[in-house]
Amino acid sequence: SSGINAEYGGEAEVKKRLRDRGEPIKLFGETAKETYQRLRHLEMQEPTGSKSQTDFKSAMEKIDQEYLNEMLTELHGDTVKKREMKELLSLDEMKEQCKGIANQRIPPDPLFDMVGKFYRWLFDTWDQDGERAKSTRSANDLSWKMERAKIKQAEDYMKPLFRSLRRKTLDETLLRSFGTIAGAILNQDYIAANDQYLKTAIGNAAWPIGVTMVGIHARTGREKLFAHNVAHVLNDEVQRKYLQAIKRLMTFAQRYFPTDPSKCVEYNA
Repeated sequence: SSGINAEYGGEAEVKKRLRDRGEPIKLFGETAKETYQRLRHLEMQEPTGSKSQTDFKSAMEKIDQEYLNEMLTELHGDTVKKREMKELLSLDEMKEQCKGIANQRIPPDPLFDMVGKFYRWLFDTWDQDGERAKSTRSANDLSWKMERAKIKQAEDYMKPLFRSLRRKTLDETLLRSFGTIAGAILNQDYIAANDQYLKTAIGNAAWPIGVTMVGIHARTGREKLFAHNVAHVLNDEVQRKYLQAIKRLMTFAQRYFPTDPSKCVEYNA
């Protein structure tokens, strides 16, 4: 169908991506559209295909190499240079600096700066938290190494986003979506942040697959299928990666800035 061809280059590519993930290429009674939707759902949940696994493996190797370098430095009698921790704003201070970040009427220009500042701050907070945890964990603690690898991987995934925010080239629909997610996190409403994340990742309109011209004349609302209601993120590997990084930042924020369980996603799960 046209939707599959537009995004994946045909059903063969859909099957290849499912096969790469170790998923069945076709379930009993499944239509091509349902197969396509299943793949999109899998990719939205966690891009755990071969590319993502390679990225994570590389991040783990970087952590091992950093620890090995520290060990060798100490063996040679040198002092390990401690990483300087810059003082970061508190949650309330960041709220004040990003006032109106979720306002859909705010002009794009100041929004680029606010969204960039917020996600840079949240990432740095996560990074420093991981660095502090390093001193309390043993070298063989796999959970610590995996957390540091996730931070390293997220840092790589976020670079294109920070670059497009600095250059003010990010698609405005995505910009406002990320602003809404940021506003919800600042208000510690993680349910609302997750809802907006899902809308950004998979959209909230019918899938634009197959025949989109119903009847003799085009429907007046037809263009909405290709604008705000359809996910931009799943159409591009780079965007898919930095959305995954934002999801990890949301998970960290919920742990680091705890709130009422009714505003949390999978609280204590």
